[in-house]
Amino acid sequence: MSVPDYMQCAEDHQTLLVVVQPVGIVSEENFFRIYKRICSVSQISVRDSQRVLYIRYRHHYPPENNEWGDFQTHRKVVGLITITDCFSAKDWPQTFEKFHVQKEIYGSTLYDSRLFVFGLQGEIVEQPRTDVAFYPNYEDCQTVEKRIEDFIESLFIVLESKRLDRATDKSGDKIPLLCVPFEKKDFVGLDTDSRHYKKRCQGRMRKHVGDLCLQAGMLQDSLVHYHMSVELLRSVNDFLWLGAALEGLCSASVIYHYPGGTGGKSGARRFQGSTLPAEAANRHRPGALTTNGINPDTSTEIGRAKNCLSPEDIIDKYKEAISYYSKYKNAGVIELEACIKAVRVLAIQKRSMEASEFLQNAVYINLRQLSEEEKIQRYSILSELYELIGFHRKSAFFKRVAAMQCVAPSIAEPGWRACYKLLLETLPGYSLSLDPKDFSRGTHRGWAAVQMRLLHELVYASRRMGNPALSVRHLSFLLQTMLDFLSDQEKKDVAQSLENYTSKCPGTMEPIALPGGLTLPPVPFTKLPIVRHVKLLNLPASLRPHKMKSLLGQNVSTKSPFIYSPIIAHNRGEERNKKIGYHTTVFGVFSDCLLDNLPGIKTSGSTVEVIPALPRLQISTSLPRSAHSLQPSSGDEISTNVSVQLYNGESQQLIIKLENIGMEPLEKLEVTSKVLTTKEKLYGDFLSWKLEETLAQFPLQPGKVATFTINIKVKLDFSCQENLLQDLSDDGISVSGFPLSSPFRQVVRPRVEGKPVNPPESNKAGDYSHVKTLEAVLNFKYSGGPGHTEGYYRNLSLGLHVEVEPSVFFTRVSTLPATSTRQCHLLLDVFNSTEHELTVSTRSSEALILHAGECQRMAIQVDKFNFESFPESPGEKGQFANPKQLEEERREARGLEIHSKLGICWRIPSLKRSGEASVEGLLNQLVLEHLQLAPLQWDVLVDGQPCDREAVAACQVGDPVRLEVRLTNRSPRSVGPFALTVVPFQDHQNGVHNYDLHDTVSFVGSSTFYLDAVQPSGQSACLGALLFLYTGDFFLHIRFHEDSTSKELPPSWFCLPSVHVCALEAQA
Repeated sequence: MSVPDYMQCAEDHQTLLVVVQPVGIVSEENFFRIYKRICSVSQISVRDSQRVLYIRYRHHYPPENNEWGDFQTHRKVVGLITITDCFSAKDWPQTFEKFHVQKEIYGSTLYDSRLFVFGLQGEIVEQPRTDVAFYPNYEDCQTVEKRIEDFIESLFIVLESKRLDRATDKSGDKIPLLCVPFEKKDFVGLDTDSRHYKKRCQGRMRKHVGDLCLQAGMLQDSLVHYHMSVELLRSVNDFLWLGAALEGLCSASVIYHYPGGTGGKSGARRFQGSTLPAEAANRHRPGALTTNGINPDTSTEIGRAKNCLSPEDIIDKYKEAISYYSKYKNAGVIELEACIKAVRVLAIQKRSMEASEFLQNAVYINLRQLSEEEKIQRYSILSELYELIGFHRKSAFFKRVAAMQCVAPSIAEPGWRACYKLLLETLPGYSLSLDPKDFSRGTHRGWAAVQMRLLHELVYASRRMGNPALSVRHLSFLLQTMLDFLSDQEKKDVAQSLENYTSKCPGTMEPIALPGGLTLPPVPFTKLPIVRHVKLLNLPASLRPHKMKSLLGQNVSTKSPFIYSPIIAHNRGEERNKKIGYHTTVFGVFSDCLLDNLPGIKTSGSTVEVIPALPRLQISTSLPRSAHSLQPSSGDEISTNVSVQLYNGESQQLIIKLENIGMEPLEKLEVTSKVLTTKEKLYGDFLSWKLEETLAQFPLQPGKVATFTINIKVKLDFSCQENLLQDLSDDGISVSGFPLSSPFRQVVRPRVEGKPVNPPESNKAGDYSHVKTLEAVLNFKYSGGPGHTEGYYRNLSLGLHVEVEPSVFFTRVSTLPATSTRQCHLLLDVFNSTEHELTVSTRSSEALILHAGECQRMAIQVDKFNFESFPESPGEKGQFANPKQLEEERREARGLEIHSKLGICWRIPSLKRSGEASVEGLLNQLVLEHLQLAPLQWDVLVDGQPCDREAVAACQVGDPVRLEVRLTNRSPRSVGPFALTVVPFQDHQNGVHNYDLHDTVSFVGSSTFYLDAVQPSGQSACLGALLFLYTGDFFLHIRFHEDSTSKELPPSWFCLPSVHVCALEAQA
């Protein structure tokens, strides 16, 4: 026998060996699924008896070991179970033939066999067979366990018959001589009739019967047979079989004393039910035997008290048996397994020193030339056994030898993963832990030289495994924990190696999980460098917590004001024990070092107030970072600065991404803005936003991102006092022929390149190329999580730097009357101060093209404004309002109304940029009066149709034409009465007006109209009629009679529209 079973234990002597093997091609998963179910039937109670039968299953067993079955029957394969796949009836004969071939391997010793066939269906399945079981698949096979129990019962029947046959045989002359394989050639030619030979045959057979009794569950009978065999074999000096008899006696005694087993969980025997076998129940009845025992005269030869060995005698007999085995070179495996069995018994007896002697003997037992895999198994078992008896360092030594054997030079494919796993298991034996915290307490434990050697081996193994992160972690651990034991040269070598590793895989503070469930903790470099002094600094402004101001006082209640609150109260005491530390990067390893228990710090520590956790907000914007760092007068720190360049009047969106990079949900957000001190006058809202869409995404969970949009709109003063065009009244062009938004005079003024900026003069009127700067701070106040419950928040500030380049300037503004009394022309001199071609347009006109540095005049026809209808500003209602401030607010409100109605926009096509231009800063009081509707609104209707603007009323000669004049009083006072006279005239288009039309136009009634007094918001009308006697174009001029009433009112209140009537020939 050449293959040892390192898992052997004493109680295996009472088991029947059954081999379970696949036949043909069976997947490993399916095979072991059935194999585990078969192994679950490891013991059964014998029917009609109190005996228990134990089964030992193996899926691989060397046939040469089976040849030693007569020497020790538990080594004999008595049962064979085969598993196969067969899906068609034509494959069945070949499958069954393979089953017979498999049986022939162990045929000489088999008691019975079974074949489990999966997948076959049809007539073959319906034929009743005892040695074959058919199942449709691996899921539908509920009767596997029941068939195994029936199979074991059949094994017992054969075993019992053999036991009875051998135990009742009295013919000593006919007893065969049982031999081990290597003895057969030694007994050729011996005298079989000698007394010595017969005793040898009897002694060996007695020992064999004892094995059968032990397997059959008859413990007491086996003890008797072993004792008798020992006496017979000792008398003839049959040492090999004497050792086997002594070992059998030891095994039976161990089973008697230790019914729980000696092999640990795998070897423990559990009896079915709550009672032990009959032998255990009758162990205190001297001489008690079962009814199926040996003949009565043998039972009286040895008393019951001498049958079972004491625990001390068991070890002595093991020593004696092993000494006999050692006499035979071919019994090395038997000797080795006996040593292992004795060690397991001594481990239970807590006799470690004696167990170590057996193990030391096992180490020096010479076997045949072992394979590398067998060497690994041998050293691993020796390590486990040394661990079992408490020899931890010795166990670690053999485990390390096994690890090195995994990567021996003779192995074609070295098993570095297995080597690494075994090396990790050796760490406790060398007092080595992979947690650096264990090395910061007290003196160093273990042999540092051996520990460093082992750590180097771990580094090398992990590198060969292709896991550089592991190599970095182990090398970092070596440098941190063994620094005091390294020489200067060794420190240099380790540091250089660590730098080489971290160049490919930097060291981190993340725990590394290994496949076996072990986790390697991070290794902070607290000794590189050595910290001598610590000073606590405040948090950055963006992370600094602030306490909310409460209206009820300084103490904010942690109780929710709601009946049900989803926020759980946070215990502040939980956070007070948090430890603080520092970060380093040494040799490519990033370390988080806690200040607790640092060797170089002499102070007693620092007190840090730790508040409950708050979320952490990180912002990123669509604008580039700014090189300008804003310095608010309040002293607040700004975490991020962004910049943008815009033309005056241009708008741009600032997209801000709000990312919660903390561990708590972000529940509350407030956004405010503050424009830093500037000398420039801002019109409109510089920064505007809508927070509702962003808050709809709250609470913002950790790792989530919300988007927030801010509108940037720069609208500075567009006025420039430098007159680039002639006076508006010197052109002599009539208003009626003046086209809307069309230039009638232009001046090109070249731009001055490279003009130095002189700050004192840069604000002078007329410096149209000066770049202005606006700066603002956006403040994000946010909170959430337990910190929000406690009343804390954080502030995050974003600085905005805006450079405003001039776009267009209005150098002059004036008004001209229009054809309608309710309209007027707004005249603007527009100057393009950019270096690009620019277009200017209004809401109701075409674009005006301006080249770089060009100035043009444009006219915009606008409806006059009813400024009196504007709502009062909040300041006007104040009791202590400043009159000058009120007037300024009114002017701004009127300017904003005019700007929104004009809708003046500019666009630079080459840059694809656009914006708006405002006249808010240009309008003086005179222009505002021209743009304002008169408080008295006059309407003239001809035949019921309003006559205004350029509309022409048509009538027929000889037909009376109705004329109506209406007055609407929009002033806050009562006006009137008034007298009006209608004067017709003709315009000859040469500057001559003909008023002598007495023979051409006749009035029906008087040519004078009278209007009564009109109350505020009231209305009055007067009627008349005219008769045109000839065809032609006629104009009606309406004049007011001067009286005391009309003199009190401004002339601008009496603006009546002109009336144009065209008299046509009467139709026949």
